[in-house]
This record gives sequence, C-alpha cells and structure tokens, in this order.
Amino acid sequence: INAEYGKQWYQRRVRDVNQGSVLERYYNRRYYIDAGKVQGNDLIVAQHHNGLCVVMIPPTHPLHKNTVTSVNFKISEGCDRSDICVSGKRKRGAQFVNPTSKLCSVSCDDGSVYIIYCGVRGKLLEVNENLKTNPQLLVERWDSEGFIAIIQPKKEEEKMVLKDLLTEDDFAEHHRLRNNSKHKLSDIQESDSKRPCID
Repeated sequence: INAEYGKQWYQRRVRDVNQGSVLERYYNRRYYIDAGKVQGNDLIVAQHHNGLCVVMIPPTHPLHKNTVTSVNFKISEGCDRSDICVSGKRKRGAQFVNPTSKLCSVSCDDGSVYIIYCGVRGKLLEVNENLKTNPQLLVERWDSEGFIAIIQPKKEEEKMVLKDLLTEDDFAEHHRLRNNSKHKLSDIQESDSKRPCID
C-alpha cells in the first residue's frame, strides 16, 4: 500500500521527537532552489539511507508568511498526482517524474498561488493526501505530517540525485545573500521615491 511509506516516516518522526530531529538523524537534506524560476520557491529533498526521497517546503518559503487555503495535486486535465496506486516490488502504477515536473499547486489567503515542483528524478510513490483536507499542515508541520511527496530514484541514480542541490550551509548562505539583495533593492526604491521630481 503506497500510504505505508508516509505512515512509517511520520511514525519514526513522532517516536524520535524528543531525541532530536529525525531529518538530521536519518536523512541527507538538500535544497532545490527557485523552482520554476520563481525566487524563494525552494524545496527540501531529504533522502533516507534506503534511497527514498521526501519532498517538503522549507520554513524560509514565502508560504510561511500566509495561511494556506488549498493544495491541489491535479496539475492538468489529464494528470492528477494523487491518482496513484502503487503495487509490487517494481512499484507498478507509480508516476515517473523529473526535478522540474509539477507536483501540486498551493493557494494562500492573500490570493497568491505557488507551483510546487518535484525537485528530484524518480518514481512518485505517494503524495500526502492529508494536505487536501488540512492544507495548513504544509507550513505548520512542514518537517513531519506536512510532507508533500515521496519519490524513489532509480537504483543506479540514488547516490547522484542530490549532487546538484544545495547543502544546508550553502542554502543558508544563498538565503542570506538573497535577503541582502532584497533589502538593498528596497532601500534604492525608497530613496528614489523620496527624490524630488525635476522636469
């Protein structure tokens, strides 16, 4: 049953909550930045030692500034990411995705809509259908019940799928520089607005 993957991951998270983050202890965490060429539309791809990758939204994502009103896994008329029925060791029924494949759309109370991408290449084994009825889990429990999807890379690609993604330290530096750039632009715009208009 495909839901078993998410259930086991969540149960492990709850069991170890008082012993440190399960992400830090059992997962190799990397960051896929500016997905869809949208600044700040970042993802966490956390890979377990068994090769499975969990896709999540980091707390630095703009979504965390709003209330999430809906998560929609229907990315087109002919493709619904939640329409998965995986069976057998070969994971028949799984959808094959690439890092730039659309995973879902997320709507917020301010009218903003974010397209969330897969961030990693492999078989989409499960999406978190709890997000349909409780979308705010995406930000309130982003590192546990709020995970978005579980993807299984090809066996021969397991050790390579994270190589182009940012490490924790690299992402922290990227985020710092990005914020500094925003502040500088804001200061310039504010200065220009105060400058007298000369015809």
